[in-house]
Amino acid sequence: MSKAANGKRALDFRRTESVADLIGFGIKSWLFAKLTRNSSDLFFRGRDIISVRSQVGGAWEPGLTALIAHFADAGYADFLIDIGANIGLVSSQSGNRFQHVHMFEPNPHCCNLIEVNTAIALHVPKTLHRYGLGDCDKTCELTVPKHNWGGAFVNDAANAYDKATLASKDGFAAYSEANYFNVAIEIRDGAKALQGVFAELLGKGLKRGVIKIDVEGYEPVVLKGIAAAIPPEVEAVIVLESWDKNFPMETVLRAFGGRAQAFKLERDVPWKPGASNLGKLAAVLLRPHIATRIVPAAHGDWLGDVVITVDAGGVAADDPAVSVNSDMVRG
Repeated sequence: MSKAANGKRALDFRRTESVADLIGFGIKSWLFAKLTRNSSDLFFRGRDIISVRSQVGGAWEPGLTALIAHFADAGYADFLIDIGANIGLVSSQSGNRFQHVHMFEPNPHCCNLIEVNTAIALHVPKTLHRYGLGDCDKTCELTVPKHNWGGAFVNDAANAYDKATLASKDGFAAYSEANYFNVAIEIRDGAKALQGVFAELLGKGLKRGVIKIDVEGYEPVVLKGIAAAIPPEVEAVIVLESWDKNFPMETVLRAFGGRAQAFKLERDVPWKPGASNLGKLAAVLLRPHIATRIVPAAHGDWLGDVVITVDAGGVAADDPAVSVNSDMVRG
């Protein structure tokens, strides 16, 4: 084919559009704009579980955001340590209430988004640690659910969750490799890494803060690292989610040498256990609020959201951080 013919062929472009498609796009765009009118201005990964609520409601886990705000207002506003920061949503939403924010995230893909999102959202000093915390220094693989990067976990002997729990927490009936992808990461000894963080914070006079943990089965390991590293003059409130009813809380608390107490978040829902959807709807019409409060764990059941307070010199009975009435969080 001649050069002239090739040139003519290259310019012979035609695309046909459906008017219905254009109208449909306009309607979808209008609905999306309405649904996301309260969206935060951060960068998200489309269709990821953690992205939907943040775009529609403006915050990921608004109950957690309210809880962290409560602790900051109760005097724990010196520092926020975000362990398992993912793309930085919790730090971006809550970080400006604190004097310094430290974030730990081993997924290199997420770290790039953390830097962007916290650059947009935070106006306080911040430090990103591009590694995870564990019981030793090592390189390994992070297993990431394709539909939920926030559910990523280290699948090794140090993880407290079995395969069934790891699958269940991400909404799968059974564990299948097809639902995940792996990425190489770095893990560092938690106690050693956190000693450096606490030393830096103390050097700035920052002694009371909040530690959020979301490490999908590595919680016991991370908590033991915190217990070994936290200086006697530092006080903290730790918040985490447990998917294990038999979470080894007694072992964890012993590691803090009598400085720590553990509680759970209890949601007071208006419907009775086992209620049908219709029954739930009727109950909500009669009592439209769901109240959340901090309570002792019943019969050692640690399944759900957990709060651990760490005192500088023994647990204070009148600690304002745990003096929370039933209307603390509404969702």
